[in-house]
Amino acid sequence: MLKSRRTHLIKALVICMMALFLLLSLSSCSDREDTWTHPDQGPSPYYERVCFEQEGGRSVYRRGPVVADKTGVDVSEYQGDIDWEAVASDGIDFAFIRIGNRGSTEGGLFVDERYDYNLTAAQAAGIECGVYFFSQAISVEEAQEEAAFVLELLGGRYLDYPVAFDYEVTSGSRIASIKSSEMTAIAQAFCSVIEAGGYRAMLYGNGYDLERFDNELRSSYGIWFAEYGDSPSYTARFPIWQYTNHGSVSGIASEVDLNLDLTDVMN
Repeated sequence: MLKSRRTHLIKALVICMMALFLLLSLSSCSDREDTWTHPDQGPSPYYERVCFEQEGGRSVYRRGPVVADKTGVDVSEYQGDIDWEAVASDGIDFAFIRIGNRGSTEGGLFVDERYDYNLTAAQAAGIECGVYFFSQAISVEEAQEEAAFVLELLGGRYLDYPVAFDYEVTSGSRIASIKSSEMTAIAQAFCSVIEAGGYRAMLYGNGYDLERFDNELRSSYGIWFAEYGDSPSYTARFPIWQYTNHGSVSGIASEVDLNLDLTDVMN
């Protein structure tokens, strides 16, 4: 009799454990407790990939009380004439606007033809803005020149978001043979001048671009990470995720990059 009761008790315990495991596995992201691992404690990302959802073709992040749903665009002269009131009405909260670039062959400095209009009109529509500069600097001196160029164009204008340093290596460009140590020094020079000018600096790039900078630089500035898909894979902490270059937004005739602000997820 005692042995029979023990057998039934063990069976009941096993069934309960299996039921609990099944319940936990079926729980939604928003039902889970705070179990994510800080990147300083290991390779796990600071976010949970299953918490990224699609709503109306745009990415959001939901995890318990944490909801990241601020959507942004990044634009340049290539998007042409933008109706920023329509953009704001379509749920766009922030924008990174290209302020200028250095040529990838001759190395001249250029102002984005739509920069002033885009920044002025976007801010007037209530959209929070940052700017980005496409760099092709081959020396610390050129990076400092680029940053001074950006500061002069901004002229003290207020920005809600940082000034991003976009330093992409492409085949045949003047920076194609730049070493990682040189890239780090160049990016540091640009960011230092920007922050001395009263603005926050940020590094833009995909995983390949960002890994060419050293750890100290990446941890010193915010990261705007570019990777297209349903969820990111980069494990470092980054406040901005560029998740598609095929976005559709009212007021912008062409396809446009879409971004998600993950600042609340990081806090």
